[in-house]
Amino acid sequence: MIDYRTLLAAVLGIGLGAVLLAAPESIVRAHTAGRVPGDRGGEYGTESGLEDRTRRLVQVVGVALVLAGLYFGWTVAAAL
Repeated sequence: MIDYRTLLAAVLGIGLGAVLLAAPESIVRAHTAGRVPGDRGGEYGTESGLEDRTRRLVQVVGVALVLAGLYFGWTVAAAL
């Protein structure tokens, strides 16, 4: 019998991890939407880029989610 919760955890983990890996800038932008930036000294129309540290952190979380999803998928497949 398939455990649907574990299968759903596998699919969601792999899917969300893939999104985090593919588009870390979009994830950070959506997370910080509506917040006022701390430094307002830039030129009009300029946009500060995403720091490499933040991008790498989002990608590391994405890798962890993909690995967790693969683990859950493996446990479902092993139970069959």
